[in-house]
Amino acid sequence: MPMSNKERTIWKLVVIGGLILLMLIPLWFVSGVIRDRVRYRDNATRTVTDSWGGRLLVAAPVLNIPYTVRTACAVTNTMTVARHYVKIAPRELNADVNINSQTRRIGIFEVPVFTADFNLSGNFGKLENIDISTLHLNEAFITLETNNLSGISPNPVLKWNGAAREFEPSTAGRALQADITRLETRQRAGRVAERSQAWQRPMPLRMLSSRVNFTNDDVNYFEMQFSLRGSDSVSFVPVAKNNHFNVTSNWAIPNFSGNFLPDSREVTDSGWNAQWHISYLASGIPAIHLEAADFSPAIFTTTLLLLIDNHRAAERATKYGILFIILTFLACFIVEITSKKPVHPFQYLLVGAALTIFYILLLSISEFMSFALAYTISAVATTGLITAYAKFAIAKTMPLKYVAAIFIGLSTLYTYLYILLQLEDMALLFGSISIFVGLAIAMYVTRNINWYE
Repeated sequence: MPMSNKERTIWKLVVIGGLILLMLIPLWFVSGVIRDRVRYRDNATRTVTDSWGGRLLVAAPVLNIPYTVRTACAVTNTMTVARHYVKIAPRELNADVNINSQTRRIGIFEVPVFTADFNLSGNFGKLENIDISTLHLNEAFITLETNNLSGISPNPVLKWNGAAREFEPSTAGRALQADITRLETRQRAGRVAERSQAWQRPMPLRMLSSRVNFTNDDVNYFEMQFSLRGSDSVSFVPVAKNNHFNVTSNWAIPNFSGNFLPDSREVTDSGWNAQWHISYLASGIPAIHLEAADFSPAIFTTTLLLLIDNHRAAERATKYGILFIILTFLACFIVEITSKKPVHPFQYLLVGAALTIFYILLLSISEFMSFALAYTISAVATTGLITAYAKFAIAKTMPLKYVAAIFIGLSTLYTYLYILLQLEDMALLFGSISIFVGLAIAMYVTRNINWYE
């Protein structure tokens, strides 16, 4: 007994639903390919940053003064002598930092790196509220403390009260502790909670030191110039009582994070400039503290962002893949119903395969050119392929207006996806409104269809 129109329609909807579920398999494989390329890109990036320099963290300068602690043991009638260091923060710190960015290529990937030039000046005031009789002032030294000394300039410059001094690897005292990963753990707690246990303890910084003639006068002036190579970001610890940071860069897209945002900033296409004014009342860093103190809570960071991360953008695009397949299959079904020309399930499958291939095209082409151009080429190729297939295979006897509707619909979908990928904060709002509008259009187009017939 032949099926009625109603039964055929219901059966076709069931088949289309099954095909949509089937298309999840190639989309899953495409997502796996993108994840593999992202890992490959990240490995290439690590290869460059391991040799050039990674994220930087700088805390400088700090005055270190040794003191001796004698402890008597009544049981053994002996005296234990231990040597410790007190760390003194500057009274004033003026920091001018210029981040000169460039790119390094490894294979087909470009990795942004930079050289940060530091020009620090300021003074140390007279020691107060401390018994200086226990301090060995004649053995005082100043330290430059950072998380990575491998990319430091060959000859960092230090002037103390106008006299030139030389740095050398520090073998005395213990460095401050500060860890940018602890700050990231708090800021991205939901995304990296599974790794946060490995970052519970801050790492000690590495030091360069220079002996200075510290006198407990009213003022001791210093000047310090050095350069550090790094990538991705530069983080600072405002160690002084009064900190004034002026940071400039030729990189066009900065991101400011951490515990302090800039008091003022100017961002242009050719670079940016930002200023911070931070007192020790805000940073919580005391003027006098013990060695190995943890300064992680006082860190602020400037990050050099990529304009568009092609791999991440392609990964985001695949998340809308199933929505594209549903909307395209729905459009084909509406064309089939309104034109009363059947579309074979295998033809639906080929159209779904073409939609899936779009993401592979986008990923592969974007590795060699800008994301916008790669997206345009992939979208035009996919739209042209599906439109030609609709014209010469599916809709041979259909009016041209149905083929034009398919072309316009696909072009609108890919334009919508591109706009969505460019948005960050407004992506959810734009996406939800667009889906609502699309549903309203589908309701309007099918308003005259008698589904019971």
